Amino acid sequence: MKPLLYNDEGIMKVTVIGGGGYVGLVTAVGLARLGHQVVGVDVNRQIVDVLSSGKSPIYEEGLEELLGKVLVESSLRFTTNIADGVSAAQVVLVAVGTPPHADGSPDLTALRSVTVDLARTIAPETIVAIKSTIPVGAVSEMQEAFKALGALDIEIVSNPEFLSEGSAVNDFFHPNRIVVGTTSERARRVMRELYAPFLKDESAFPLASLDISRNVPLVETSAESAQVIKYAANAFLATRVSFINEIAGICEQLGADVADVVEGLTMDPRIGHGYLSPGIGFGGPCLEKDLQALSYSAAIHGYQANFLDATLRRNDDQINHVVNRAIALCGGSVSGKRIGVLGLAFKAGTNDVRTSLSVRIIDRLYNLGASIAMHDPVAMEEAQVLLPSIDPAMTPYAVAENADLIMLLTDWPEYLVLDWSRISKMLRSKVVFDGRNALNPAICVAAGLRYYRVGKATS
Repeated sequence: MKPLLYNDEGIMKVTVIGGGGYVGLVTAVGLARLGHQVVGVDVNRQIVDVLSSGKSPIYEEGLEELLGKVLVESSLRFTTNIADGVSAAQVVLVAVGTPPHADGSPDLTALRSVTVDLARTIAPETIVAIKSTIPVGAVSEMQEAFKALGALDIEIVSNPEFLSEGSAVNDFFHPNRIVVGTTSERARRVMRELYAPFLKDESAFPLASLDISRNVPLVETSAESAQVIKYAANAFLATRVSFINEIAGICEQLGADVADVVEGLTMDPRIGHGYLSPGIGFGGPCLEKDLQALSYSAAIHGYQANFLDATLRRNDDQINHVVNRAIALCGGSVSGKRIGVLGLAFKAGTNDVRTSLSVRIIDRLYNLGASIAMHDPVAMEEAQVLLPSIDPAMTPYAVAENADLIMLLTDWPEYLVLDWSRISKMLRSKVVFDGRNALNPAICVAAGLRYYRVGKATS
């Protein structure tokens, strides 16, 4: 089967280091679908074998189907051998993890290891584009390491990703901007060629039967600015979440309804709708980590990022607030109470439980003496690794059996259409706490339930 690109000169040889991870896999599959010849490199042999068979270990809508297509088209393959992966590459994308240390600084161990491996195997004049979220200074460190190891003429580009879990495939094919950070005109030219299908209109660069965004804005800047763009974007989104949860807490005290407040706020075009949904706070692998890293980077350069630190503290306060609401709804103590939890992934549309606030809330309630049953449509296996003492429920209805409280903590669509009359009959105490403000209150009340949500003190 021929690649999708009509212009053979537009086909590039691309390697993705960390190609079995979340960002790496979506990026590798996406670039292969555009017609590039892609190699995904991952150190985990088991993951490489699974991916090579057409199965995705990551739950993301549309990803496994696309993986199967590009494997059949032979535009993507996987290997554990970095030398095999990068020997003929024109562009090497690095998408390895940068988890936080206890002090908030990013752990660059994987990036430094990859740097050494690349220096030994990469061909001269290859472009290395960093997808990983890394602090300012890391690109210069990597460049110096290349030179010290004899890998000359290697240009390094900061090329941050803006993929949201649950919509990552769509985000790849419909980016709202592409950011390339480098002062090298040669590197910029190569990156423009890599992303050409997005940068040109259809008449200039046609693709067969593929729905993608055209004429996408390209931001060409320094590596430092590109890195801060990524951090600042996630910091701003996190700030909006903490802001609306602060307003929700005020509403609960003043007798207002945060749902009405949000409706009034979002009518203002200067404010918009995004990330203004009251709930249990922001979780997941990016927002908290990137806030911590940006604050840490500022601190080591002599600047105290008080506003960012306050956003993090407010998110922790929201976890405490949700736990305290559960305690109050159980009569002042959760010890000996049975609590059913719906939703374990940090958001709907993914099986990712890394830094899931649902997991943290469950752990807190369990340590306070509660007996908990939990359910998630796709993240049960991942959550059980983190919560081995919690009872897994095979169905969402099973979590309600003899429960004193049921809590919705992830707004999966299937939870929103449950038979709440059936659930009401199964509960010991007919109390529901909607931690995502996603359920229909009228349906819950009609089912005989006492319904509570974030940002309104009473049912």
